[in-house]
Amino acid sequence: MAQSGQHMPLEVQHIRKALLKEFGEIISMDDFVKKDPKERETALLSRAVSAKAARILTDCTSEEAAAGVIDGRDDFGIDCVAFSASGSEIYLIQAKWKDKGTASFDTEAALKLIHGLKKLDNRDLDHFNERLQLLSDRIHGVLKLPTCKVHLVIALMGDGRLSPETANILDEAADEFGGQGRTVAYRVVNQAEFHRAVREDLEPQPITLRATMNREWYARETPFKAVIGEVSADQLARWYGGKDEGEGHGERLYDRNVRRSLGLTGVNQTMVDSMLEDPEGFLYRHNGITVQCDEIIQEYPLKRAVGQPTILTLTNASVVNGAQTVTSAFRAYEKDAEATEEAYVMVRVISLDGTPEGFGRSITKATNTQNHMERRDFIAIDPVQSEIQKDFRISLDKEYVFRRGELDPAPESGCSVTEAATALACMHRDSSLAVRVKGSTNALWSEGPGGAYTRLFGQQPSALQIWRAVQVLRLVRDELTKTRAKLSGRPASIADSGTLLIAHLVFQRVGRERFEEPEGDWEGVLAEIPSQVSSVLACLISMVDTLFTPKSFVTSTFANEERCARLVTAVLGTLNRGVGPDSPMNLAALMKTAGPGRQRRPQTVRLLIDHDAIEEGTRLEYAPSAVEELAIGAWLNADPRRRRASWVNDRRNPLLWEADGKRYSPTGLISQMWNEADWKEQWSAVQGPKQWRVPGEGTLVEIAERLWQRIAAGEAAEDDHLS
Repeated sequence: MAQSGQHMPLEVQHIRKALLKEFGEIISMDDFVKKDPKERETALLSRAVSAKAARILTDCTSEEAAAGVIDGRDDFGIDCVAFSASGSEIYLIQAKWKDKGTASFDTEAALKLIHGLKKLDNRDLDHFNERLQLLSDRIHGVLKLPTCKVHLVIALMGDGRLSPETANILDEAADEFGGQGRTVAYRVVNQAEFHRAVREDLEPQPITLRATMNREWYARETPFKAVIGEVSADQLARWYGGKDEGEGHGERLYDRNVRRSLGLTGVNQTMVDSMLEDPEGFLYRHNGITVQCDEIIQEYPLKRAVGQPTILTLTNASVVNGAQTVTSAFRAYEKDAEATEEAYVMVRVISLDGTPEGFGRSITKATNTQNHMERRDFIAIDPVQSEIQKDFRISLDKEYVFRRGELDPAPESGCSVTEAATALACMHRDSSLAVRVKGSTNALWSEGPGGAYTRLFGQQPSALQIWRAVQVLRLVRDELTKTRAKLSGRPASIADSGTLLIAHLVFQRVGRERFEEPEGDWEGVLAEIPSQVSSVLACLISMVDTLFTPKSFVTSTFANEERCARLVTAVLGTLNRGVGPDSPMNLAALMKTAGPGRQRRPQTVRLLIDHDAIEEGTRLEYAPSAVEELAIGAWLNADPRRRRASWVNDRRNPLLWEADGKRYSPTGLISQMWNEADWKEQWSAVQGPKQWRVPGEGTLVEIAERLWQRIAAGEAAEDDHLS
């Protein structure tokens, strides 16, 4: 059941979400079965706070912490019991949960906790509940030790400040219990510590890499430690996909990089071929890689001197430049391990120990020049993006992808930074952002006082706000797709060219505050979007002609920030005054079946190639039907590369299949996959362009259709203008 999120601070929301996910199914709530759901959740959260404190203090497992929760009737102020790994320390935990993060610990609570300690010390267990009875032997095993240590733990969803009176009570208890080697200490685990623990749970474990430089290498100690030398490609391959301890880190190698590996692009396939065909010459043809780490430990198996072999151990390491090289080394290693032993790569290792703040990010940004870089790539090292990703996971249990090369999540599972930024741009009160994005999504990543990225992410938006904005943008686009099919001529062109401005208008009609109200009727808001789109589109179609004449260029109108600002003011003003059913802005009156004489659309691939509609190297995904998934899904899942290809600007064979590095036509690749999967009942008809899609853009057919509609609408508008 939802808490009163309207008053719940974001940090508390994060903690609540994490606690319910970790402990919601493993902490016993049998005594709350018949109680109010909200009361039950509050009790569960209080118990989960005590269990989380046990985890923080003892490093026990979630299950062990949950087993130590004794909160309920006859707990005598003790909500959870935990033990140190050594078995000589015991933690008696009392927890307090408050939705607003204002939980406190007063003198009454302190006296109750101390009373519980005294009863345990006296072995007075008859009145404790059954949960504690199960732990009684272990409790007394610790308390009877002459050097036992008791920790009185106050776990609070608040700032953790204790009054002087409360602190005095706890100090007196420590003096009373202690002596002859036994000690009592008290400590507070506050909201900030819980939030830090939740964040740390999301962080991956640090990576330790080992590399041997047998040939040429050079080291410098000042101003910062760095080692530069040659490393065999097979070592890099094992970093990515090895089987031994410390190997096989996969995409985690690139956590500090501006992007993941981009899959099997044309550039990367060239590197694979180069390693296999001429391994000794590889060093001279490629830029090498850069690795950052917290510490470099150097060992010398023979003699401590430059020119002699050296073994490097790199703690908390990440490949910040050269992801494509490392991934290509692994692909080559899979095909011919011996060849990669002969191929060497120049590796630069930089230790961040002692470096100033921001030094690592500046190195990452400066070194990423080998593959084509986009402004979007550099936002991956902006801490705001990783914070948003964590907010998505904790608050919404959804994925947020911000590195180029990562696969976009399924629509219901999350979104990419591009989709999020586009939605935020449309939601912004300044319509010029939506106009810029329509021209190119690269406009999203410009920084500085007037830059779109700074204006959208300069103050971190919440995951809830972003996700709701994405939901609205998706609904607007879906509704426009359905409506567009019923329009023709100039109205259809306005619907196509004005998509993002229409979305902007819908956002303004909904009102920004609706995106930030956790307790609001959000489902009701979503249900109103189709009618909002209909009203906005009808009014916009009328206003374009009213303000700029029926002979104005549609595409140039929606590319002009000043004109779009005028349209926004006019449409919102008109809609706020109300539009009747007999108004010329009634959308139903504009809908009609497209007339004859439409020029036939060229073949999909040729159209896309001729108009440079898809960037070279763009990743595509196979979109099988339900029947295909059932027939060959297991074969596809055996190697995820079988579902992926990259775009090559070649009319005949534009798809580079990741699974084998060869080029195919869309239909030819589908046939090849069906044959390799040995699908004996495969269909005779194959529709490849409908089954390969660009994530976030649609299938090849859908992309081509949108392109053709823009072309046809532009030609019609040009004819109108000339007449």
